[in-house]
Amino acid sequence: MIETHKLYGGAVGLTFDPDKHIYEVDGERVEGVTGVVGVIAKPALMYWAVNMALSYIGKKIKAGKSYDEIQLKKILEGAKIAHKVKKEDAGDIGTLVHEAIESYIRTGKEEPPIHEKAKVCYNNFLTWAKDNKVKFLETERKIYSKEHQYAGTMDFACVIDGKTYVGDIKTSNAIYNEYWFQTSAYQQAYQEETGIEIDGQIIVRVSRNGDFEIQENYDYEENVQAFNGALVLYRRIQQLKDIKNEGV
Repeated sequence: MIETHKLYGGAVGLTFDPDKHIYEVDGERVEGVTGVVGVIAKPALMYWAVNMALSYIGKKIKAGKSYDEIQLKKILEGAKIAHKVKKEDAGDIGTLVHEAIESYIRTGKEEPPIHEKAKVCYNNFLTWAKDNKVKFLETERKIYSKEHQYAGTMDFACVIDGKTYVGDIKTSNAIYNEYWFQTSAYQQAYQEETGIEIDGQIIVRVSRNGDFEIQENYDYEENVQAFNGALVLYRRIQQLKDIKNEGV
């Protein structure tokens, strides 16, 4: 179902297709923050995918046992997509956690997921929020920068000890540099629209394994420059793709 949002006091009409993850402003498609950040190389993911393939093969092939061509082909085909299966499982847990946290921020009601790993992540988040007396201002807030013409969905904005933060919730195994570029993009657009001064960015990592980690970052200028650079690169790549398609 297409979502419709009015931003900048109703002056900007933004629509979002959650199935295709497409943003449009006044009928024109605009880049999404996560898509832009996606142009940044992530070498750690390559090694992770290789390890998933090796782990899969290790479980399927037993020492001293012989395999015919069809059996080997089936094992190798499974190894080739092992990382996708693992990622989809992690994505399902992440979705459960996000939905439960969003509901808590909106309503104040504690309704943990039934799934055990998702429940651990959720409870860790609640403990952090209560212990630090976090005051949430926004959740799942659609943002748009008129100056830079990109859109996105900000996980939350909050106040902790008198400081205002833009935050994002991750279910990854680590906190990666590009997360700060992503949150800086949200900060840039949010400040542009609301005029609210943001003090810092915060990543809440609720790992599907139960790990919990909080990091804050105050290098906004450096982070947003990196994002805006990625935005230029993303747009140029799209232009080259369009030129190539026109020539076909």
